[in-house]
Amino acid sequence: MSDQGRFVGSSIEELLVSLAEGVREAQLALNDAPLVSPSGRPLGSYQLPYLDFTIQVDMETRTDSGGRPVALIFMAKSQSSAVSQVKSTISGRLVATPPGDGLPVPRIRLTSGGNIGGEAAIALTVTNSAGERLADQLVELNIDDADSKEITAARGGGVIKRQPGTRLKDALLTTDAEGAAFTTLLVDPAQSGKEVVMVIASIGPFSSRVAVLLELVG
Repeated sequence: MSDQGRFVGSSIEELLVSLAEGVREAQLALNDAPLVSPSGRPLGSYQLPYLDFTIQVDMETRTDSGGRPVALIFMAKSQSSAVSQVKSTISGRLVATPPGDGLPVPRIRLTSGGNIGGEAAIALTVTNSAGERLADQLVELNIDDADSKEITAARGGGVIKRQPGTRLKDALLTTDAEGAAFTTLLVDPAQSGKEVVMVIASIGPFSSRVAVLLELVG
């Protein structure tokens, strides 16, 4: 392929990628729409399964003295240049691909118990979108301090300051034959019972979270 052909091909590729990004951003905006009205009535939601498009391409390039095609907007001044135009029509369809390229994706169910003697039990179960339990699956656990502060403030618990002793007993868990795993959140005695700690369990980009109440029970 000539240098000019490669330049035009690259420009069209960038145009299609920009179009795909626009579709993705539009779907994300639709996902943020409320699911219920102020009165509690369910509202319709929208999905973009595909997008048919037709693009009129009218591109002008210039070849500099070195024989290299350069977009007009980036063109450097040169005493010797050749101008060419490319006119064409591109039609196609952008199709939404399910997460995981259509393959079953992990689903994490995360639950917590109350603070009993300075420890709150945390349990998780990992399945996939096909309903299968995932054994020997590595799961990463973290505490989201930003979310913990926000939820604590919303409950009237003031501003949370996580004490050094408030931490997860395990940062990594491996599921058993039933797809389950267990650990505890250790609670520092100096931590206020009105506070909430948000725990996140993640498998790659897939995650689940649970709010752990620090108030002593039992």
